[in-house]
Amino acid sequence: MKEIGTIIVFRVLARNDKLTMNRFCRQFYGYLDHSNNYKYRYQREGFLDNFKYIKPLRGVIVVKKKDANEIISFLQSYNAEIYARDILLLEEDLNELDLK
Repeated sequence: MKEIGTIIVFRVLARNDKLTMNRFCRQFYGYLDHSNNYKYRYQREGFLDNFKYIKPLRGVIVVKKKDANEIISFLQSYNAEIYARDILLLEEDLNELDLK
């Protein structure tokens, strides 16, 4: 039986609004936080840290089919243009997504 995943291609439309883009990137991907003059570093989790995903290119992610709707809903909250389709996953994709 072949495993099916979802490829999500997206573009956030607030490209000229740096504050919105910064907020989106921090919430979606997470970020590295510094304190005490960069003496301490903390990796802050983002929305995607709750899922296993593959990020082959900027604005493209491959996820498990069951996780796709939740990720698409998050992207829609930022008025992103979204193109999502089901795909057959390769052997290495199955390993990365822990489906094997």
